[in-house]
Order: sequence, then C-alpha cells, then structure tokens
Amino acid sequence: MSSTHRKVLPSEFYPTPDAVVDTLIRHLNLKPEDQFLEPCRGDGAIFDKVPLPEQQKAYAEIREGIDYLNTSFSPKDVIITNPPFSLTVEFIRKSLSELTDDGTMIYLQRLNFLGSKTRIPFWQEVGLPDKVSIIVPRPRFVKNASDSCEYCWFIWDRGDRLTLPKGISHLVTQIQ
Repeated sequence: MSSTHRKVLPSEFYPTPDAVVDTLIRHLNLKPEDQFLEPCRGDGAIFDKVPLPEQQKAYAEIREGIDYLNTSFSPKDVIITNPPFSLTVEFIRKSLSELTDDGTMIYLQRLNFLGSKTRIPFWQEVGLPDKVSIIVPRPRFVKNASDSCEYCWFIWDRGDRLTLPKGISHLVTQIQ
C-alpha cells in the first residue's frame, strides 16, 4: 500500500501489519482440504499465518523471482493478498480466474479503490466484492505510522468461509 502523502516505497512493498492479519484469520473458517495461494508473499505476514499444511499452500513473490502475473497456478480454494496498489486490477482479474467455484478471495486494499471513475468498467466486468470489511483503526504499514486512507478487505466469499455479514462490516484490530 502506498501513502497518499509520501513517496511510494520500492516495489510498493508495504508489509501487512500482524494485527490486521490476525483479526482476519480469526474470522476465516478453512476447510481441511483447502488449497491456498498468496500472490504477493512479501515477508510472509499473511502466508505464514494461514493455518494449513505447507503442501496445501503456494505463493508468488516478485522479490524471489516468482512474478504472479506471469506464473500459472492450479485453481485455488482460498486466495488472500496485499497486492501492489498499481497492479491491483490485474491481480484481481488473475486471481478470480484461478479461484475455484466455491472459493474465497480476500484482497487488502484502500477503501477508495472502489470509487474511481476509471475502474467502473472493471467493477462491471468482475463484479463487486460480496463483502467489504473496513479495518479500524487504520493500519500502520511503515514505521508504525498510518496514512490518510481507510483500508479494507475486499472479499469474494463463494465458499462461505468468513464469519462476516454480506455487505459492509468493520474488523476492529488491536494495533499497537
């Protein structure tokens, strides 16, 4: 995630805060046979906390030479990621194409990503998320500082794996 007031970090690397992931995982009900994918592994903030055996987990990470947009993956039941903001449209399209029919896909993103006029055709093409869970308080991505944006999880929950209501909800995190 990039700040609206600061220079963007190289590779748009903004590690997902532990409290944000922990809160999401508490609401996630995985099935024992689920196959998981993390398209932007980063430092493992999400990948390492998904409670599935390693053989059921896959990832891409550009800094390790695995470019998600240029790597094929078999269909996955669960996809969770914090993608580079500038590539979110491409990542969502690809992830939706790799998600099983009863899969669950969860993307961390700025809430205002929903409101751009230039993304109207994209949202008409892929459909809006089933659920949007706003993260309260604002996450602190870099140097324990937050920026001026609200963040949320965009959730396509075809497999009913998240114990959150449809529509807009709030996940209150304990950020220290």
